[in-house]
Order: sequence, then C-alpha cells, then structure tokens
Amino acid sequence: MVDSTGRREIALAGFGGQGVILAGVLLGHAAVKDGWFAAGSSSYGAQARGSACRADLVICEKPIDYPHVEAPDLLVAMSQGAYDAYHKELKHDGRVIYDAGLMKSMMGHPFETGFDVTAEAITKVGSKQTTNVVWLGIVAGFTGWFTEKALEEAVRENVSERFLDSNLKALAIGLSLGLGRREGDG
Repeated sequence: MVDSTGRREIALAGFGGQGVILAGVLLGHAAVKDGWFAAGSSSYGAQARGSACRADLVICEKPIDYPHVEAPDLLVAMSQGAYDAYHKELKHDGRVIYDAGLMKSMMGHPFETGFDVTAEAITKVGSKQTTNVVWLGIVAGFTGWFTEKALEEAVRENVSERFLDSNLKALAIGLSLGLGRREGDG
C-alpha cells in the first residue's frame, strides 16, 4: 500500500460539521511528532455545515516534493457522499475505511473495512462531536502509521480543555477498534 519512498497519502472525507478538517490537522501534527514529514490541505463546499468536506494528508520519511494527494493509500469515508465521490481515486491497492452505520451502498471491494464510528462515539463517549477523534484512533490502530503517544499529544495541544477528556476517551476507543481490525491481520 505504500510506495518505495515511504510516502503515504490519506484522504479524510465527509461533510461539513463532522470535524474532517480538524481530524486532518491532528493527524498531521501526530505525524510530525512521530518523525514524519507531513503536508496537508483541505477543501469544503460553499456551506460550512452539510456540504462536502475533505482533508488530505501526505506523510513521508523524506522531505515531500509534491504535497498533494493524487491517489490515496487510505480513504476515510465519513459519509456516503464522501465514499461515492472519492473511492475511485484510490491507488490500486488502496484501502477504504468507512462508517458502516452511515453507509447504504458500497462497492464490495476487498480492501473496504467498516467501523460503526458514529454509534461508538454516541454510545461510549456520549457525544457525536467526538466522532472525528474516534476516526483518528481507528486510522492509527488500523494502519500502524501513527503512535498513540503522538496522537494524544496532538489532541492535548489542539483541543479545548473543556472537551479534552471526552476526546481522549474517543481516541482510546478508536485505537481499540482499529487495532482489532489491523490491516493485514486478516
């Protein structure tokens, strides 16, 4: 899934209001803390909430010469619209992780893995607003590309003290979910 230079491309996509942009920022901060080079970009529709939203992140062991995602190694589909819009951009061996509770139609590709992310955030954290941080833990646990320590530091440095405990709980839940379905573990 990763090219010979160690370059990894991640696309996080959903709709405005899901915390897609913050998730991309937090992953980028964690990557740098883990010793990677990182470059990110984001885009969203004209409306702040409800319109398409995407955060792209490139991480690499070496300085990044082209900072844009062209063919993601990993697509995090936080909504059906995001999946429909972006799953065709994946590398031939790219992976899709998606919110199984929000999806109605999938391609059935062997590299698609569903997690009931929104439901987990609501039932175990008590807040739908922490769904994006559950995703961070899933990405880290599933891929092995980010350490728990770096993600926790990124959350502590970028999330308001008022919401810190619930977001750290969300991160731990996501890590557990991702590790339970680690890529390549069958």
